[in-house]
Amino acid sequence: MSVLTNWGYSITEADTIPNMMDYDEYATFTGREDNPDRVEAELSAACASIRNYVGWHLYPSESCRLEMLASDRRVIYSGPDMLIQLPARYVQEVTAVTVDGTACGHYYADTNGVLHVFDTKPYKRYAVIAVDYIAGLTDELIAPIKELIAHRVTHAMAVPAGVASESSGGVSVTYNANWINNSRATALAGDNKELLIPYKVQGVF
Repeated sequence: MSVLTNWGYSITEADTIPNMMDYDEYATFTGREDNPDRVEAELSAACASIRNYVGWHLYPSESCRLEMLASDRRVIYSGPDMLIQLPARYVQEVTAVTVDGTACGHYYADTNGVLHVFDTKPYKRYAVIAVDYIAGLTDELIAPIKELIAHRVTHAMAVPAGVASESSGGVSVTYNANWINNSRATALAGDNKELLIPYKVQGVF
């Protein structure tokens, strides 16, 4: 059981990446009773957009495996040590680091996903580096993201897709163009992106 993510690593103990919020949570956050099927579709779109922006699966905390060549741009050599930028933040543990199947003995990863592998020998550029690690937000830390997802889906539910105006019973409503552009569940406005900065894979090299 394993699922390859969009960001070049595998989640090793799952066969799908679940949404970060379900319909019942959405209803609790918003107090709305929208069509469940449409809400689920918009939840999937919003979660995918957020994950693509931050550059990793984000939630829940999962066992992961990254495989790459020693010549990969995420690998930097500093004297006898090797630095690797993992595609994750909130890294709780690195459980194994191997090069061409041989275990590396001493390593340390910080919570920002920067892995230090100490006292390595020079590797050929086609050597395969594999890193097994655990990363992802816990239930206690996900609340701000769920609030953002509920906000995005509420916008999407408020304006029918592609509709610029509506009329009924002699009353017509024309939607502001900026509102329409921001009404998609996948449309992350500037303040949305600011909220996501602490979760985004930054890169340090």
